[in-house]
Amino acid sequence: MKRILFVIALVAIAVIEFLLWINALVDGKYLVEGSGVEDVYNLRVESLSVAMFVNYGIVLLLASCLIYRKKK
Repeated sequence: MKRILFVIALVAIAVIEFLLWINALVDGKYLVEGSGVEDVYNLRVESLSVAMFVNYGIVLLLASCLIYRKKK
């Protein structure tokens, strides 16, 4: 039961991260467009989104280690 809840939590976190990423891209399109700083904004959003997905990958790795650890 704990594993199922854990997988549901990981999927929920992934969906939230994806929606945050899409929201940042949409905000950049409508709020920053035409101001001359599009390149800087896009670079920052891309670097932060890569960092976010790397952190999620680390969480998945640690979670898999916890789920499949050997019991004594």
